[in-house]
Order: sequence, then C-alpha cells, then structure tokens
Amino acid sequence: MASSNNTTAVTCAYFLQTKKRYCRMSVKPGRKYCGEHASLDAANQVCPTSAAKYARTPCPYDPNHSCFVSQLAKHMEKCNSKPKPLPEYIKENINVIDNDEEIKVNLGTLSDKELLAIIARVSKIHSEFVGELPVSVGRHPVLEATLASLTESRGSWRHVFQSSSILYNMAKVGVLTSGEMRSTYVEFGSGRGQLSYAVGQAVDLETDALLMIDKSSPRHKHDNRYKVDGESHASIHRVRADIADVDLGQVPLVRNDTKRLVGIGKHLCGAATDLALNCLHRANNPNGLVQGVCIALCCHHQCTWRHYVGKAFFKELNLSQTDFAIMRAMTSWAVCGSRQAKEHSDPAGENEAKTSILPGRYAAMGLDIERREHIGRQCKQIIDRGRVEFLSSWPLQAKLLYYVEPDISPENVLLLAHAPLR
Repeated sequence: MASSNNTTAVTCAYFLQTKKRYCRMSVKPGRKYCGEHASLDAANQVCPTSAAKYARTPCPYDPNHSCFVSQLAKHMEKCNSKPKPLPEYIKENINVIDNDEEIKVNLGTLSDKELLAIIARVSKIHSEFVGELPVSVGRHPVLEATLASLTESRGSWRHVFQSSSILYNMAKVGVLTSGEMRSTYVEFGSGRGQLSYAVGQAVDLETDALLMIDKSSPRHKHDNRYKVDGESHASIHRVRADIADVDLGQVPLVRNDTKRLVGIGKHLCGAATDLALNCLHRANNPNGLVQGVCIALCCHHQCTWRHYVGKAFFKELNLSQTDFAIMRAMTSWAVCGSRQAKEHSDPAGENEAKTSILPGRYAAMGLDIERREHIGRQCKQIIDRGRVEFLSSWPLQAKLLYYVEPDISPENVLLLAHAPLR
C-alpha cells in the first residue's frame, strides 16, 4: 500500500502493511518511491521529463523484482534468477514413449456383467502368462549390523530389510559384483538415496560408481555420509531432473567412464518405472551396456498408457488401452483390505468406495475383500508382465518375484533382470 503521509523525502513512501511501517530504502532526488516499489505506482511520481528515464518493468525471469526499462537487457544478462543452461543430457520428455491421451475408467460405470467378464479375462491371462510368483526373501550381510541395531517394530527396520533383500537378490543373479569392470549403479527416484547407500557398502567405490536421479533435492541425503571434509565422493553423483527428461547415455559418467550399467529403484511409483526402463533402454548399446535391472514396484494405479513399456505385450493379447485403464483401476483392490498398509495411499480406491460403488454391490457379485485383493494383485502382475517382456527383448533374463513378506510391505514384488549368465 502506498501512502503520501510519509513526509520524509529521503526514504521510500511505500507502506509495508505486514510490518506496519514505511519502507526504509532511500530514493533518488525528486522521487517518492525506491527502485523496488517504483513500478507499483502508475504515475511514478516523477516529472514528465524524467518519467521515461526512471520507468521500471518487472523482470522477465522473476516478476518479484523490477529494473529500469533502459537497463533491461543488461539486467537480464546478470540476473540471479536467469535460468541456467540445461546440461546436454537433459532433453524434455525424451523417455516418454508417445502422447496418447489417457483414458480414465470409473469402475462404478461398468455393469455387473461387464465387470465380471473383465475379471474372468484377467484370471485367464494371469494363469496363462504370469502364474504364481516365486518367493525369494533374503538378507545381504552388508546390512546385518544396521538391522541388528534397529527395532523390528520401527518403520526404519522394514525399509532397511527391504533394501537388504533387494541386494540379496541382485547378488544372487550376479548384478551386484565389484572389481571386474567399471560398473555404474543408477538409482531412479532415489530420494534420500538409501538404496544407493546400501549398494555403495556392497561394492568397491574405488572401481564402481553410484548415480542417483531424482527431481527433488531432499535433506539428510544418505550419500552425504560418504563426504570427506565436506567434499563429495568422486564415485557418487546426483542428477536433479525428472526421469522423463534424462538422456542417460549422455550423462558424462555413463558416456565416458562406464563399462557396465545396472538400474535400480525402491518403490518407484507407477509411470516412473516405465520412464526408468525406457531411459535404460535408450542408454543401452549393441554391446549390452545395461547388465541388470532391479526395481521394487508399486503404485500401479498411477501407471499411464502413454509411458507404459508393455504395450506390445498387451496388443499381443488383444488388450486395448481401455482394458489397461480398467486393470489399472482394479489394481487398487490389491490393498483394499489392508488396514496396516499406510506406506502408499490410494485415493483412487477411496473415491471408488465412497462415490462410485453402491453399498453391497461387490458382496452381491461374490467379490468379498479377499477376492478383490486377489484380483487386484493379478492386475498388477499382468501390467508387470508387460515390463518383463520389454526387458526380455533387450535381451535380458527378466522375472517377477516376491522379495519380502506382505506384512513388511504390501507392495512386495521385485522386477529383476540380468544379462544371460555365461
């Protein structure tokens, strides 16, 4: 708010409402407002001959500050808000497969007959192409001391146990090796980097490297534990970017100093898994740079057709984009009966329960909670089977397995792939 009650000509006449006082910035002779607030006054309170000279405009990079119109070009060269040039490995939507418009399906709009028909089809496809997943729960020795120091009732113990079992399964198929050749382990959606930190303890960082990709920059990152005298470890790197935009093969670490690439992720939600797989696929080469993939899957209700890498598998089964959307909606059933599964919320399932489905409808159809959970898991695994087929075409040997018990995490399926064992 501007006011003329301030009689002091030396300081700005703009009244700061939140601070209940006038701005204390000095003003130029003959002017009423400082440079910061001059643009807020249309008349600018200057004589006509000097109005053009002192005219100000909001900065194109950040409208929260302004500059003289006459000095705009010079200001834009040195403005602190000027966007920094993007690295050569950042290319917008390079890992997005296509731009198909998403189809959204509300299960409440399907008739009982239609819903039962798609359920029967899901069960048939699951039986023929997925089957029962093997269980491979284990612990890697590198995390035994950490597990022993935590209480099993704490959430942190469960997270470390999941990482331990992921490392166990990576080692089991030979993708967690060290010393043979320069390997880079790329964690997608790394967050604080807990999984990368665990991998770093299991390999030799004198020869191997860690690369973490995440669009946010969280506090208390685990890779800070590798710092010496405030300096980052030479073998640990972070890329702050959306997975959709990362041309992995152009990241200097991968392009110049990597002989073997392994992609990892822990609870990589929905479409992020498909973006990560396509990112790795683009970085692969005829010599098989990508030697392994190990991703703990989750949040299938957030998958999208435009990002999904398993389209070819769906089309082979004569499944359409609409069928994909229906299965995606039914994946929320997989945790509908779990009162302890707070690790991942499911707003899609909640909305269905509150608004889309009449009370008692499922009971009348013979779809109790246990049956719906089973169908939801089948839908998840069919979507994941498309990802397995995508990896198998590289070629890698790929499979799905349970890597922890459901009481540790209801999202307990691991996508594991490795180069053919020689």
